[in-house]
Amino acid sequence: MTLFQLEVFLKVVETGSFTKAGEQIGLSQSAVSQAVAALESELNCKLLTRNRNGVSLTNRGERITGHIRDLLMIKAKIINEATGITEMENETIRIGSIPSMSAKLLPGLIGSFKKRFPGAEVILYEGSYEEVRNWLKGSVVDVGVVAGGKNEFEFIPLLQDKMVVFVPESHRLSNQSTIELKDIAHESFIMPKEYQDVLQTIFREQNISPPIPFEVRDMATIMAMVQEGVGNTIVPEMAIPATWTKVNASYLHPQVYQNLGLEVRLPDYISTATAAFIHEAQEYTKNLSIKLFNSYHSVLVQKAKGNLPPL
Repeated sequence: MTLFQLEVFLKVVETGSFTKAGEQIGLSQSAVSQAVAALESELNCKLLTRNRNGVSLTNRGERITGHIRDLLMIKAKIINEATGITEMENETIRIGSIPSMSAKLLPGLIGSFKKRFPGAEVILYEGSYEEVRNWLKGSVVDVGVVAGGKNEFEFIPLLQDKMVVFVPESHRLSNQSTIELKDIAHESFIMPKEYQDVLQTIFREQNISPPIPFEVRDMATIMAMVQEGVGNTIVPEMAIPATWTKVNASYLHPQVYQNLGLEVRLPDYISTATAAFIHEAQEYTKNLSIKLFNSYHSVLVQKAKGNLPPL
């Protein structure tokens, strides 16, 4: 089994055709067939099935494909390091990100990336989930910084983002470090449009349908409405503004996480800059997750002990 065979196999999976795969990587249809046949022979199992519409993965092929992608990602990292990626010049990485990630994650991550690779150019596009994924589909961006869920491309997890409940400081539960959804189920809820999908999933799973008179995108507006007692809201930790007054933050119980990470168009051959950014993001977020936990958790723990007034 060779990496070349794995790359050819993934290109066939991507294009759905031996002929198209050969055209894209400069091989004849016969050479592509031979490479895939050799891989199947080495693994002693059928990976692809030919049909009228091209080819499709077998059950075993589907399970193995993810591992093959991981191997080729590691290969890209090895090559990048060996060829002196720190001297990367005239390389561009185009990033599409949702606003909350742009504010809390990307400034530090891009700064870390630029320090390591000063010759690389970083272009940032900020938009909604839908916009980011459309940009990725159209190759406007190389990497999407998104939440996990219905990801259309390869998703590389970075962080688990806890969901936080915000209520007015005058709320009967304002002194609680955790709040159960059932305890506010019949109160007005301000729906953050950016996190509507994940919140609706939470409501369905807990069989709760709170009244939702407002759907708002801007986080500052949402916090102002909670402050004025218009309603409660739930947002991920990463989306919490730097300053918030006259409102109370409590973790949702039982705790629900939103997976945050990168979405990339694999098994396309990724650029040197993209591979470097993925690696940098994985390393950077190892420490960031600890910092975020300490930042928010310490406040909530102190409040639960009665050492702090409601925020």
